[in-house]
Amino acid sequence: MSLIVGAYAAQPSELREQFYQGLGALPSIRGVELPYGPYGGGGWPAGAPRGWSAVVTAIPGTMQRLGGSPTFGLASPDTAGRREALEFAAGVREFVVKLEDEGHVVEAVELHSAPHPGASGPMFRESLKEVLDWDWGSTRVLVEHCDAPRAGSRPEKGFLAFAEEVDVLHSLQSDAAGPVGLVINWARSVIETRNARTAEEHIAQARAAGVLAGVIFSGCSPVETEFGYPWIDAHLPPVEVNGAPPSSLLDRGHMARCLAAAGPVPVLGFKIGLPPVGLTAMQRVDRIRQMCTLVEGNQPR
Repeated sequence: MSLIVGAYAAQPSELREQFYQGLGALPSIRGVELPYGPYGGGGWPAGAPRGWSAVVTAIPGTMQRLGGSPTFGLASPDTAGRREALEFAAGVREFVVKLEDEGHVVEAVELHSAPHPGASGPMFRESLKEVLDWDWGSTRVLVEHCDAPRAGSRPEKGFLAFAEEVDVLHSLQSDAAGPVGLVINWARSVIETRNARTAEEHIAQARAAGVLAGVIFSGCSPVETEFGYPWIDAHLPPVEVNGAPPSSLLDRGHMARCLAAAGPVPVLGFKIGLPPVGLTAMQRVDRIRQMCTLVEGNQPR
């Protein structure tokens, strides 16, 4: 088993090259999740092994673009907002091409069903159909589920409902539109319902529908922690990792059940946040190592 790691959430403000060199010595890691910002990607991290592959996530840029343009999104019913999001997705593809031209393998890109409020399943399908018509080479186009709106409380992302995303992806697969699938991020599913079993349920439902393509472990807490307010999407480590908040809901038991529900998936990994200061580069590497051990140790036998 080998893992994709969203290391940018744990990287230090200084000595980043040392941090990535340390991660490169961990045999469990095969690749890194790279963030795509509002107008481009940052390139290959200094110190990261050239032999690693990459998964590009569009969530940082999506959230920043939404901050300035509330109708922005691939699921937007607003024509201009949807067109803006398609142009953004085209930029993601250009970033993928640039990485591949530099000799890196890009396994997948993760797109999202913004905006909030008002995300539309039919519009999301139309956008993805257009995106899948582009030449992605060997790179898979995936959708990462984020929490949907819920009555009586403010969502973290508030994008399209899980069942609608599953229906859209199943429809596109049935039409042979291209290699497309769904990624479940543990925290983003749990934040949606505030029930720690939701991620496992989402994984099982996506697998049954034939659209499950990835599982990413990232935690959350029902109470305020050093990471922020209750239910913040800040990639809390599971309780077994040194320094994790004791209220983090993610633990080895939930990981084991999710891995059993998922079975083999193309993209498996994690993203844990660490404070930007207060830990050395190698202390950060050690916490990533602990996380690798947790995921590996909870794989079905």
